[in-house]
Amino acid sequence: MGNRFTRGFKAEAERISLSLREELGVGPTDALDCIEVCAHYGIPVFSLTQLRGLGALPESVARLMSAASGFSAVTVCRGTERLIVYNPAHPPGRRANSLAHELSHIILEHPLSPALGEGGCRRWDAALEAEADWQGATLLIPREGALNWLKNGRTLEDGAIHFGVSLALFRWRVNQTGVVKQLEALERYRVRSSAF
Repeated sequence: MGNRFTRGFKAEAERISLSLREELGVGPTDALDCIEVCAHYGIPVFSLTQLRGLGALPESVARLMSAASGFSAVTVCRGTERLIVYNPAHPPGRRANSLAHELSHIILEHPLSPALGEGGCRRWDAALEAEADWQGATLLIPREGALNWLKNGRTLEDGAIHFGVSLALFRWRVNQTGVVKQLEALERYRVRSSAF
């Protein structure tokens, strides 16, 4: 996630996150249920196991759910219709991040392209994937939410549980958004002020 973004992208990602949350009646310190967000936008969401009931081959589903496959989620497109398929074998925090990532591709109106290229190799646009990573994390943990959470003396571990994400993602967000530095500066100010 170390890619450089176009100027203003990160601020716009925060605005998108807060606007979407406001539209859904979800505050910045509330957990965001991406399945509910998808339902709000009319985007069907299916787990790989649900695809079996829709005719997917059991061996194909088992292959995608295996640890070796690395499959997290994908957005399937037909015309203007979208649906998201995710791997239910992953822990809840990773599933949330995977769904938020796919939802972000849709929100950011990333151009459509085939998932596989010549020879069956996966096609990958690093810049678009980085944008979806950042926007997805911002949807799940807005900067304002992370700041307020930690400002009130709560822990990273509790924040991850509260927001429904992995500890690694919550820690990454507070570090990447400058929340940690802001809180450290605030603490230094408090210490200096109390010395007088």
